[in-house]
Amino acid sequence: MPIRLRLALAFAAAAALLFAIGGWLFSSALSAAQLGAIDSQLSAQLVQAARYLPGSGTGPQPATTATPVPGEYLLQVVDSAGRVRGGSPDAGTTPLLTAAELGRARRAQVSVTRTIDEEDTRVTAAPLAGHPGLVAVAAVSLETYDATQSQVLRELAIGGGIFVAIAGLGAFWLARAALSPVERLRRQVAALSERGDAAGVEVPRTRDEVAALAGTMNDLLTRLRRTIERERAFVDDASHELRSPLAVLRGELELAGRPGRSARELAAAVRSSAEEAERLARITDDLLVLARGDAGQLDLRLEETDLRQLLSRSADHATARLTAAQVTCQIDVPAGTRALVDPDRIRQAIDNLLGNALRFAPAGSVVVIAAREDGPDLSIEVRDSGPGFPADFLPHAFERFRRPDASRSRDGGGAGLGLAIAAAIAAAHGGTAAARNGPGGGAVVSLRLPGAAR
Repeated sequence: MPIRLRLALAFAAAAALLFAIGGWLFSSALSAAQLGAIDSQLSAQLVQAARYLPGSGTGPQPATTATPVPGEYLLQVVDSAGRVRGGSPDAGTTPLLTAAELGRARRAQVSVTRTIDEEDTRVTAAPLAGHPGLVAVAAVSLETYDATQSQVLRELAIGGGIFVAIAGLGAFWLARAALSPVERLRRQVAALSERGDAAGVEVPRTRDEVAALAGTMNDLLTRLRRTIERERAFVDDASHELRSPLAVLRGELELAGRPGRSARELAAAVRSSAEEAERLARITDDLLVLARGDAGQLDLRLEETDLRQLLSRSADHATARLTAAQVTCQIDVPAGTRALVDPDRIRQAIDNLLGNALRFAPAGSVVVIAAREDGPDLSIEVRDSGPGFPADFLPHAFERFRRPDASRSRDGGGAGLGLAIAAAIAAAHGGTAAARNGPGGGAVVSLRLPGAAR
């Protein structure tokens, strides 16, 4: 059901309820006013009841029925024994009130509504002045009162129906007018190109909630476009990274399949194919880590770990590369430094950072792997003595397939996923990664893990 229809129905229901309450209050007030006027008129008639007593000059004129004619009053005088001692014509010989009501009337004035011969009648009784023990009773038909009440209720029902209908239609129109900018915004969003090249939606100049919604929608569309662009670039780069080793692997296999190849040539082709297959597996594993990190599904097995031993294993694992690059690795971790981390994931992140540092560290330099406790937090960083990061690269250092030098060959520079993986592992630990250039030169990449220190 459309919102404007729900609002109109809700407003109409509220209007109906308010009108019903107002109509009931008005009808009750009118009824009380009418009955008050009738009671006042009956009270005025009570003083004339004494003339119907025997010996008063008029004398009783009993009749067999007590049916009041509209507009005519019935008067009775009733003694303490409950007998009618006198009354007006058609008043009858049966008291118009019960014995209990007559008992109360002997003490104070009483007004009640009774049904006499299937007709509503208002009856008022009070002690007869100057005649102790006698009660004067006056009654009048409520036919006029009932007709007035029925007419008022009928007119309230008709007027209420018209009022509710007008209120509902007005609410529907107002809701439609108020929601028209939202509907226009919806149509604009629906018309946006699926390729994400639309400029966004028009922001009204009303400075209201709809304008704020349009602004938020444009911000969301901008973020979505950027995400789509990054995903497209990611897919393009991943395709390129995978295509290169696949092409090499295919070429080696084709060459190996040609006749006349020697055993040495076949062995070299197998070694080259194995290297390319290992590279493919490494890129695939890296992409899987990043995909799990994006989905928040990078599982961690947290253990209380000795940081010095863990980082030393990373340095030992890179001994061959360190020797080939003529670079020394120094571990700068205070003894006894322990942290609650996933040792395998932290080792993976440090291996990636160390590999990046070795690509740029000059021969004879030192790469430092350091770890420090900062209160409950843990900071791990890798520093080299190379040329450092280009200034325009730092804001994008942890983006996938980003390299400090875009002209570097992929064979010499890797896939550009190492920093992105380190950042994903830090994020899985609830931390952050940062890249900067050292004061004396060289690149510094740090991981900050909150609450990990033990």
